[in-house]
Amino acid sequence: MGEDVNLAFLTSGMLKPITDALSDNLEVLLPVGIAVMGILVGISLIPRIVYKFL
Repeated sequence: MGEDVNLAFLTSGMLKPITDALSDNLEVLLPVGIAVMGILVGISLIPRIVYKFL
């Protein structure tokens, strides 16, 4: 019952460098993310389309 509880507090000042980095690099991250998503969708759809016609 007498346990020590360690609480971690997260403030907006701690998150500011992360949000700044994401917003500054958004013009790079967005096309890369879309390309990776397109590759993954293509990898999953192309075999289905090929097997449908074989």
